Amino acid sequence: MMSRVKWRISLLFVLITLSIFFSMIANSDRFMEFGGNGTFTPTGTGILREDLITNLTHRLEVGDHETKLNAAVELGRFGETAADVLIEKIESNTSSSGEVNSYMLLALLEIGDSRTETVLSEGFKKIQASNNVTNKTTAEEQAENEISVDILQAIEEKDRAMRRNLAISLDRDYNDETNSLEAALRAEEQNSTIYDSFALSEFEPDEPGNETEKLIKALKSDSGSIRIAALMALGEREEAAAIDSITPILTRDYSPVQSSAAYALGEIGDERAVEVLIKQMKDGGSDSIRSNAAIALGKIGKETAVPDLIQRLRDNRAVVRSSAALSLGKIGSETAIEPLIEVLNSGKLIDGRAKDSVNTNEDVRKSAILALGEIGGPGVIEALTDILVDKEERLSVRMAAAAALGNTGDPQAMETLKNVFNDRNTDANLRNQAFLALGKTRNQEAAELLVGKLGDREFGDSARKALSGMGEMAVDTLIENLKTTDRRARDETALLLIEIGDPKAVNPLIEAYQ
Repeated sequence: MMSRVKWRISLLFVLITLSIFFSMIANSDRFMEFGGNGTFTPTGTGILREDLITNLTHRLEVGDHETKLNAAVELGRFGETAADVLIEKIESNTSSSGEVNSYMLLALLEIGDSRTETVLSEGFKKIQASNNVTNKTTAEEQAENEISVDILQAIEEKDRAMRRNLAISLDRDYNDETNSLEAALRAEEQNSTIYDSFALSEFEPDEPGNETEKLIKALKSDSGSIRIAALMALGEREEAAAIDSITPILTRDYSPVQSSAAYALGEIGDERAVEVLIKQMKDGGSDSIRSNAAIALGKIGKETAVPDLIQRLRDNRAVVRSSAALSLGKIGSETAIEPLIEVLNSGKLIDGRAKDSVNTNEDVRKSAILALGEIGGPGVIEALTDILVDKEERLSVRMAAAAALGNTGDPQAMETLKNVFNDRNTDANLRNQAFLALGKTRNQEAAELLVGKLGDREFGDSARKALSGMGEMAVDTLIENLKTTDRRARDETALLLIEIGDPKAVNPLIEAYQ
């Protein structure tokens, strides 16, 4: 009896399953067909079709690069229904980023809507306006002689290390009393708000004077933490009016406060501070004070500091040598070339020994290399090439040499970088760094090499990044690449042209997708 019941239940289950299966087949036009790569073919109509468009538009907002690219392509298959949605979003400028906007414009190109040329032209005007603002800001940050991003990032890393050390000192000396100040010092993005609040906490609300005047008064506080907060605030505000009040602190206070004073003077950038900074770079009681003074001199950029910075390349502490090298690179004086090359030569290991053991330090070598790449000039390409191809050097040092060679913009450097990239026996990270460095050389041959790797799974991301950095220099090569029969490479090319926003790319883009 029991077995008969089980048999009937099993039969009923099979019949229900078959019923569902045939029902799905009968209504298959209401389902999306997914491919192996996560894409799908739109076969539904009506409400379901609109739902799919909404889903794909959402993917443009939140997906990774591959998801966004696929979503853009799939939206193109919906025709005018998707075009209306995309144009509305593009014109309302509600997308979360310029990148999302680029993918929506690509989707519109896929559709081939008659309004595409107008929308694309208007979109390019906005992109160019945004790029002009970005380029202006970058130009201001990199100063008159176009300081490379590598040097600026290395200097910023020195500043971060200084702030971390300050936070550690405060935690040790004040326990929980300075938590908010420590958090501000450790933050990646710096602003004066928390520093202001902490520094002014000792004053009553009716304290006379404006905020700057109160911060200068706070420099005389009995609390070292208040003085540090005031110095950081004045530095972030770039308050030149505080110079005369800060310079005495640099020579008389205790070490963490002196380091904060050096930082503030560097951020303010007033040449009146050069003399006292040089003195503390030479005679400061700790390596952190000397190092921070050296960095501050680089930020100010006065060439009169160059001889003293060169002298600090022989400081007995690696951190000071490294900071001096970076500042020499930022100032850009050719008188520093030979001393910097000597740093590299004297730190080279031969039979396990070096002429100067301090110059074997990784940070010292990388800083000297970046400085040489910034300055350029006689002997630099040869010195950097020797480092790049030397398999006995640390990988990170060789990668710095690749980046520095790219910063020189020298044609000879390009050949060296190409050889490293083409050598498949070379470490993949080094090849990738050489590839990125080629983009910095900013010439047509480099652009062609980079464009040729857009569809490459290993180096495609690096190619996109480098070509984006080349900007208008890469436009003609990218336009030519729109003729490729490789659909993925064409879409990557179109995205880059949209990102750059050069108006002469509008018609070639439309023709490529007709």
